[in-house]
Amino acid sequence: MNVTQIEETVKKLASDVLSSAVDKDQFIYELMAAYGHRKTTVSRIKSGERNLAKVAGEVRAKRHIYFKHSDNNKVFSDIDDMKKEPSVTREKIRFIIATDFNQFVALDTRTNDTLDIEFGELGKHFDFFLPWAGMEKAVYQGENPADVKAAEKMAKLFDLIKADNFNEENKNDTAALHSLNVFLTRLLFCFFAEDTGIFKDNQFSAELESHTKADGSDVDSYLNRLFKVLNTSKENRHDLPDYLAKFEYVNGGLFADSIASPKFSTKSRKMLIECGSELDWSGIHPDIFGSMIQAVVHPDQRGGMGMHYTSVINIMKVIEPLFLDDLYTELDNIAKNIDAKLKPSRLRKLHDRIANIKVFDPACGSGNFLIIAFKELRKLEMEIIKQLQELKKNENQDDFFDEFGLDSSFSRIKLPQFYGIELDDFAHEVAILSLWLAEHQMNVEFKAEFGECEPALPLKQSGNIHSGNSALMDWQQVVPSCDGTVYIIGNPPYLGSRRQSTDQKDDLKKVFHKEYKSLDYIAIWFKKGADFIKGRNAKVSFVSTNSVFQGEQVALLWPRVLSQDIEIEFAHKNFKWQNSAKNNAAVIVSIIGISHKKNINNKKIFSGHYSQIVTNITPYLTEGSTHYITSRQKAISNVPEMNFGNMPADGGKLLLNAHERESLILQEPEIEKYIKPLISAREFLNGKERFCIWLENASPQEIQQSPILSKRVNELRIIRENSSRPKLANIPHLFAQITQPKDTDFILIPRHSSENRDYIPIGYFNKDNIAHDSCLIIGSAPIELFSILNSRMHMVWVEAIAGRLEMRLRYSKDMVYNNFPIPMYSDSDKVELQELAIGILSARENYSDKTLAQIYKPEDMPEDLKQAHIKLDKKVESIYRAKTFISDVDRLKVLIDLHAEMTGAQNA
Repeated sequence: MNVTQIEETVKKLASDVLSSAVDKDQFIYELMAAYGHRKTTVSRIKSGERNLAKVAGEVRAKRHIYFKHSDNNKVFSDIDDMKKEPSVTREKIRFIIATDFNQFVALDTRTNDTLDIEFGELGKHFDFFLPWAGMEKAVYQGENPADVKAAEKMAKLFDLIKADNFNEENKNDTAALHSLNVFLTRLLFCFFAEDTGIFKDNQFSAELESHTKADGSDVDSYLNRLFKVLNTSKENRHDLPDYLAKFEYVNGGLFADSIASPKFSTKSRKMLIECGSELDWSGIHPDIFGSMIQAVVHPDQRGGMGMHYTSVINIMKVIEPLFLDDLYTELDNIAKNIDAKLKPSRLRKLHDRIANIKVFDPACGSGNFLIIAFKELRKLEMEIIKQLQELKKNENQDDFFDEFGLDSSFSRIKLPQFYGIELDDFAHEVAILSLWLAEHQMNVEFKAEFGECEPALPLKQSGNIHSGNSALMDWQQVVPSCDGTVYIIGNPPYLGSRRQSTDQKDDLKKVFHKEYKSLDYIAIWFKKGADFIKGRNAKVSFVSTNSVFQGEQVALLWPRVLSQDIEIEFAHKNFKWQNSAKNNAAVIVSIIGISHKKNINNKKIFSGHYSQIVTNITPYLTEGSTHYITSRQKAISNVPEMNFGNMPADGGKLLLNAHERESLILQEPEIEKYIKPLISAREFLNGKERFCIWLENASPQEIQQSPILSKRVNELRIIRENSSRPKLANIPHLFAQITQPKDTDFILIPRHSSENRDYIPIGYFNKDNIAHDSCLIIGSAPIELFSILNSRMHMVWVEAIAGRLEMRLRYSKDMVYNNFPIPMYSDSDKVELQELAIGILSARENYSDKTLAQIYKPEDMPEDLKQAHIKLDKKVESIYRAKTFISDVDRLKVLIDLHAEMTGAQNA
């Protein structure tokens, strides 16, 4: 569920209840549905199957909710009584709610946060229940905030250990650093184990404090011995002191290798004990904590600890359309549409299906995508088992698992089903550990639901997490052929071409061989993902920067990905990448899923709160035929040439603000003819004034006769002589690049424009204005072209084809303008377009007290200007076709088809 969508739904629900449009008895079920609870879950609670409360007006569902419809003015006494109910703890109820539909009171039992509001204000406080939608707070309130404080404590401990063990001579010792990384993951496991029932409460920290010296001198030998014990089965332990013998046998590979523990000092020993005894490690979330703990060993990332964490809601945008939605749809179908006699076999087949799934993240970091995928499959499995139990509820439950063909460990979702590759050594170790922790947490949930679970120890094999460079590794070797489907997911490194290292450029060369230099680094993962799924039962979905779906990269990358019947199955269009970590990262991304066409049931484009099923998704993330737009030196339409504006490269000697202009003219009135308005994107959009000294037609004698001009020209000559372009010193009186149209009016387009505008503000200027290179210009441009470029048709083209700077549109000559298809039109069309252009310019002049940036904000656009654009749009669209366009998708399809026709290209 989208946050805004949830907010709107909850607001409407509260309003509908107060207006009696929704029955009060239905309120709690509608509230749960608003946060994305599965339909089957809500319906089973509603029917009474999973409502543990037996009193009218109450709803109690394990792990979810305890709700009471209170009598008037009894809300507070009811909530106090409800909190004391033993079932709240026993059934791990998350939210307790009481309301008389005047007052609304709620308690979050995990964070101890409370909500006390009037019922009508529920929409304003919708975020209180966001954990239902998988959006947990990154930092909980209370005495022991686990994720952040634990990571910060570990960072301090890590620094102390490094200070005690590393110096200038061995600070880059790869083997020693790897040993330290493994050591830290062992500590993390022990801290977690003593707070979650794997070890006895506080066993690791207490025994460490009791059996080592205060100066830390024997801590390393104690830990070396303890870690060896943890890798030794009970029957093979001989002559051990009681305090060591009491530790459980862990195994699982975590303690298998003989790695010497680092030396400790008084200070680092104290910090080590504090990390264990003063923090509650049971509350950590392996998905976010793994990412945060990565920052421990990378001090340059400390300020943004957790910034690379991908929130659950964003991970769900990958895994839900890729496989999870389909699995739940099948479960819902079994519950609603399958005959009761056939349900057990259908449920077992679904269970078999998910037990054979393989999930692979080829750039897994600390494993958060794999962890969430693991948890979601475990939750689905629990739902399947619940339904099987309900079918057998009148029979003996002791033989339930055996009867339904389940092994003795109960859960069939195993960590070896999860594969990853990670280059960073510490992240690789943390990913392995985090999967173990996630498995234990899910086993605890399983036990709470079914009364039994797989023993925590000894540890079984964790996920198949490989260390290495995913860009160069053979993924077929990492994930061997299997009976089930392989789902490849993740958030690979982006890195635009200008930010790539030499090694990364070399990786691109090895994968693509040619035409790779302009590609983002993430292109490697799309190419290798597509190669992997050819001939395999597999699908791919990655988070990606939006740049690979725009501009020249589309034609460079996607013909190499979408080949041999590989197609785009779904796409989340551009959205701001945010998460709930401490300092969240800000980047604009898209998400797509690709698959062999035989495995695609329908194709879906997600945009904001909405989605639509389409016949085909292009690499521009639009509906329509796949046709690639390539960079062109000449326009395909019959239009004048476009150029960049004039580039000053003046060292501050040729540009003036309004005050400087007035001052110079006061000193030398005769130089006024050489000072002209300079129009940059900033001045144009924001109504600012700037000027330039324009000496293109000035003779050397005229320059020399002016003290002001000669001084500035001589100073600029020196600046350019010492610059990276010394040849420019030969023209010290001129802009470095001059493209100004000769004695003609010109159209001006800012190279960058806000994505929030319905139209890019485009200008029409006379020859006395000088265009800056932050703009693009068209000289000798007929005014009817101004109309066409100001139209919605052109804007749709820009939004699909232009590149982006973050979310802002980046207009380009070779990709956008030279490729924009304009059909032939009549002389009468030309006259109408000219009149409509004048209408746009006239409407703007009515608001000379405001800037273009202000009047082109959609919410603030003056009505007469809006109507002028609407009239213009209708006329421009009529020259493309007679039939009215119904959407931008419709407009873009016509434009791409026309482009293909005009260029003689064939749609892919």
